[in-house]
Amino acid sequence: MRHIKYIYAIFLLFLFITVSCEQFRDVSNIKEVESLSAKINISFDLQGAPMPDEVKVRLTNFTERYELGVAVSPEGDIKVDNIIPGIYTVTVSAEKNEDGFTYNYNGNAVNVNIVTNDKQIDVKVGASRAGALVFKEVFYCGSKTPSGGSYFRDQFYEIYNNSEIEQNVRGLAIGYLNPNTATANLPVWPGPDADKYVYASNIWQIPDTADFPLNPGESIIIAQMADDHKKSNLNPSSPVNLLSAEFEGLVKTTALIQDNPAINMSMAFWPSPLPQWLTTVFGGAFVIFYPPGPIDPNSPTETVSPEGSTAKSYRIPIEVVIDALENVGNPNQMQLKRVPAMLDAGAATVNGTYLSKSVARKVKETLPDGRVILQDTNNSTDDFEVMDPPVIRRYDVKVPSWNTWK
Repeated sequence: MRHIKYIYAIFLLFLFITVSCEQFRDVSNIKEVESLSAKINISFDLQGAPMPDEVKVRLTNFTERYELGVAVSPEGDIKVDNIIPGIYTVTVSAEKNEDGFTYNYNGNAVNVNIVTNDKQIDVKVGASRAGALVFKEVFYCGSKTPSGGSYFRDQFYEIYNNSEIEQNVRGLAIGYLNPNTATANLPVWPGPDADKYVYASNIWQIPDTADFPLNPGESIIIAQMADDHKKSNLNPSSPVNLLSAEFEGLVKTTALIQDNPAINMSMAFWPSPLPQWLTTVFGGAFVIFYPPGPIDPNSPTETVSPEGSTAKSYRIPIEVVIDALENVGNPNQMQLKRVPAMLDAGAATVNGTYLSKSVARKVKETLPDGRVILQDTNNSTDDFEVMDPPVIRRYDVKVPSWNTWK
């Protein structure tokens, strides 16, 4: 019996070696993946801005975590070599300083399938001046409670004066864009000029009844709920105390929500039957802008519905947008763009929900007086980084003088 088992074991070993050798022969016969080339055809929509001296072309394969780029003249043929086959996001960007202004140039093409050589890729590049007011830090993903529950009322949005002169945030509006989460099924908006707008699911606005000056290096905090979220009856595990926030979107949907010292914003546009300042914890897209006129939530021209839907959104002219920030749920959604590239050519993410993490703009330079200049290339992939934990007025940013409850 032992002799039979011995012969059987030898047979199994021989079979394993034979199959393994065959598998190695199969692998050795696989041809090496050949690299490809692509030609990038750029068309500029300068809107009065000067032509950049140089553009940066970047091809990113988020699935394979592979990226390559070149810096070239904006004129003539642009060829990129050494591309491995796959699906890419192609980003074109540039920056130019002229006559005291900084101009940003951005454009992209998403979900580009590069599997053949000499692929032709068309990218439209828009130009815009760097805004004086920028999103500095946004905490959107929420936090966990001590018992492991989910808490979202500690969301905040920090707006910073990144310029050299005083800004007045009187009447400033913040829009939460449609679609609320990143998706490959983007809405189709009506009208021949549909691409001249972004479309908000809801808009909150700072009161237009008083001046709110913001000096260089100061910021305002817009809170969903301007309270100390570390309190025992809220969420002791929350990372933030927002009692010093300048503004809040007050809607008393529960007894826990109090009217705090923060100035109440107006709910300028909200078609939902249950209004509250709550944005998705999976990463929303936001813009700040000064409306060219009063926001009429019942306007037959400014409130529109995408094809196949009756839900209304408010259209915001791209030309009045001061800053934009697109957030997505995870790095694999980076190519699911909602915001036009000229406003934000990339996206930021904390890569999860209820993580007590924020996205914050990087520091470009620190001046001798300690004031920081934040990076603003209109590409959130490059401009933002993940912070753990969220901190309001990071980098010793100043509080406006009219905030007497700070």
